[in-house]
Parts: sequence; structure tokens; C-alpha cells
Amino acid sequence: MEGRPWWPKGIALSHDEDSITTSWGTMPLHIPDVTEEWWNSLEGTWGDWPQAQKMELIRETRTGMWYDIGDYKALIVPIPTGKQTSRLWRNPQLRQALTAHLQLPFAGLDRNGDHILVYPKTDAAKITAESLAGLHQTLINGNWHTPQDEYGWNDRLEKIENALKTNTLWRAPHSYNTIGIPRIELDRMRPVPIPFSEAMLWKKDTNLPMIRQVIKHKVLLKWRELMPSKYSGEDVMRTATGGVAHINYDLNLLDKAEAVAFGLDSTEIDEYLSKVDRFQAKLGIMRLMLMGTPLGIIGLVATFMLDRAGEISQPSIGYWTFAIIWIISSTAYAFTEPDWRQEL
Repeated sequence: MEGRPWWPKGIALSHDEDSITTSWGTMPLHIPDVTEEWWNSLEGTWGDWPQAQKMELIRETRTGMWYDIGDYKALIVPIPTGKQTSRLWRNPQLRQALTAHLQLPFAGLDRNGDHILVYPKTDAAKITAESLAGLHQTLINGNWHTPQDEYGWNDRLEKIENALKTNTLWRAPHSYNTIGIPRIELDRMRPVPIPFSEAMLWKKDTNLPMIRQVIKHKVLLKWRELMPSKYSGEDVMRTATGGVAHINYDLNLLDKAEAVAFGLDSTEIDEYLSKVDRFQAKLGIMRLMLMGTPLGIIGLVATFMLDRAGEISQPSIGYWTFAIIWIISSTAYAFTEPDWRQEL
């Protein structure tokens, strides 16, 4: 089994018929003897379950095994990671909203999560800025999004950092307009189960930032042209509010988790992570520049009150001094903030 792409050889310790034990914990395990007879005798399925005309292995990935079953294709997931994919079909409102944008599974088998998913045989559409913008606007219009959740997102990263022992620590604020959307992992415009490592390290069903999906699939700039400015403006992108830089960190951290779990080369990821401290030092300088702003504001207010009380004879000196401090601080803060476009 160690040679199978979906086997987490980097962290696997032992297994039995229905579970796998790893250095990160235990997960359910279901490795079927795949035959037409096995398929056609399965019980407890959901959706419009098809009869298999054949069981021809197409390919294996870290997610599972893809089979041609005749008129359709099926994904068999030996280590189920959750129900994020099947719920898109099994929830009638979500299904109606998303069918126009995603190639949804129309049948499946739940066994400790999505164990089997059945899809149309045609290839799903490619991921483009247009396709993601259409998906995201549908989620927004249908109220399938959630407010900014910086505490949950930062807690998630902390848990992963601790498990990987990366020696990095990055918490970030996020703009009020950085909204969350349901966790939809995409293989082209086809939802598939979330990665094994992510399911192992973060057990909560957390909506992640919408911009994470477009940054992951490298279509951010074009996507911004197609989305309402409220959700794609500078306040969502900029480094001072998490933005692109922090999302890139999130993606690299999860890629590192996959590399560790499956024993993959992570040279490029390690190089990126080694530079995180230096980037955070830049952010420290940026925040230091802002310290003059509260001083300037407090000074202006104090000058005004003292002037009203008749305690100072030349208030203009105070007004000019503290106004200049405020302007210089704000300008320096803006000047030292890294350009988010350089983070793409």
C-alpha cells in the first residue's frame, strides 16, 4: 500500500481493516475489493446510484482512486476526509444554486465521510477567473457566505504550525470585507474531498476566506475585475490587513503539510517558509511607523482642550506640531507597507 498515491507514507504508523494510525492521529480506512459485483451490491448509498457496467481504473491521486464505471466515473476515497463535497448535492438549496457552476457528484456512499462520489463522465470545466467569480457571486447572493473570522483562521494556522513544527508564527488581522465561503476543494470545476493533511490537522468545518480560492488557482487579478469592489478592494488585498501575503502563507503551510504527510519534496516550500521571519520584520517596521498617529491625535485633542481652558497662549504651535507628527507617521506607514501585488 505504501506505493499508492493516497497512502500517507510520511506519517503512517500502522493500520487495520477500518482505521489508519498516524503521527497526527487516527482516521477511518476503507479499502474495498473493487469489482462490479461489489459495486452493484452496495447498500446505504445516496442520490441516483448507478449500476456499474465495468470497473476500470483511470488513475490514482492523493485523494483516491478514479474509476470508469460505464456511463459515469466514480471517485473511491480510501481515507474519507469529511462530507464537504456530498453536502453540495444533498442540500437541495445548495444544489440548485451551484449546479450551473460546478460539476457536482449526483450519487455516493457515506462511510465516515465521503467514501464514494459519482460524477458525470464529461470533463469538468477549467478553473478560470470567470468561473470562480460566477461561483462566488452565487454564494454571496444566496447568503452562503459568512463574516470575517480572523480568530478562527488564525487558530487554524496555529494548530497547523504546531503540528508541523515550522518555527514560523504569523497571525494577521483581516478586513471586515474578507468574507468566508464553504470549504470547496476543486479539481477543475469539480468539487472533491478536502486534502488528507488538512482534515487531519484541523477537525472543525471552517469557512475559509473567499480570496484564498482565487489566489490558490492564480486568477486573482482578473477575478478582481469581475467581482463587486466591496469583496475585492484594496482593503481585502493589502498586507496590513492580512490580505494576499497572509493567504499565501496559509497555502504554503498547507502544501507543507501535504508534503510531510505523503513524503513529497518540499524544497521550494521550505525556502518560502525560511523567509517568513524576514517578511514579518518588514511588517514590524511598518507598524512602528504608525506609532506616531495616536500621539498626533492625542496631542491635537490635548492642545484643543488646553486652548479652550486658556492654559496656552500660542495653540497654533501645538496644532502644527502634532498635525505634522500625524501626517509623517501615516505617510511612513503607507510607504513601508509591502505591496500586495509583489506577493502573487
